[in-house]
Amino acid sequence: MSRVGLGQGSVVSRRAVLALAPGLMALGATRALAQRAPGPARIGWLGYVSPPDAGLENLRLGLQELGHVESKSFVLIPRFANGDFTRLPGLVDELLAERLDVLASRGPSVDFLKNARARVPVVFAYSGDPVAAGFADSLAKPGRNMTGITFMALELSTKRVELLKELVPQATQMALLSNPEHAGELAEYRVTEDAARRVGATITRHLARSPAELPAVMEKIRASRPGAMIVFPDSLTLVRRAEIAEFAAHEKIPSMFGWSEFTDAGGLASYGPGVITSFKGLAVFVDKILKGADASKVAIEQVSRILLTINMTAARRIGLTVPPSILVRADRVIE
Repeated sequence: MSRVGLGQGSVVSRRAVLALAPGLMALGATRALAQRAPGPARIGWLGYVSPPDAGLENLRLGLQELGHVESKSFVLIPRFANGDFTRLPGLVDELLAERLDVLASRGPSVDFLKNARARVPVVFAYSGDPVAAGFADSLAKPGRNMTGITFMALELSTKRVELLKELVPQATQMALLSNPEHAGELAEYRVTEDAARRVGATITRHLARSPAELPAVMEKIRASRPGAMIVFPDSLTLVRRAEIAEFAAHEKIPSMFGWSEFTDAGGLASYGPGVITSFKGLAVFVDKILKGADASKVAIEQVSRILLTINMTAARRIGLTVPPSILVRADRVIE
């Protein structure tokens, strides 16, 4: 499980904090929100990272592009956990006391908003499966006062395996680096395993639940000497993308990633969206809710702009010749 420091000699898992969260929030959530007072819309932001937060900054830009003017038509009220998940329940209480019109978040901090949704609509950007995470009944009809964007699409997992095999035809043993705390990871793994079998490869799953676990997991991958590697995209691997890309380059392991941020950080190839710029899409959902839409009825969207990105510098570092069939289909080639 993801471990978070409480103090010297003490750790707690993110899952344990989530188990305590309903009771902790109940202590501070004793009154219903009053109707919104006249004035700018009040938009809360819960961040598990330290500022500046790419999610918040792109939400701000997205609102401005939709014609909103900060301090006139909206104000942002952020709270940041600075990487300490134990702070998130208290920060949720603080935000609920702010008489918000909508509450937005991204990544693993969204897990802490399931109790808040009874009092304020929640908009999210999430790399996992919102249904498996308990945010929604379905993508089309969320039904739980939460809506937003998911970057997960199981069909992308199949395509990533196929592209990696095309990049490295001789690879019959593939390593998979993933975070089991990531909602939907097991379903994604099963799809990936099936796809690997169809192209004549086997997958060995290596699990990292926290940044502290990554070095040992990468050592196991190195020792197994895989012909290629797939890295599932989520908040953990995104934060450590440069370290993972450098490991793959140093060990000469051709690797496929899920988001273009990984290839920007030195990874060989990615097939998926650019997740950071996609955060601007949160503004569309916030705008709809501010105009009166019911979050329970606003369909959750899967990011549709999918890019194949190839980093030729990374290819040269590992001595890989990228097949012309891949290059001609690439949406972006990093030289």
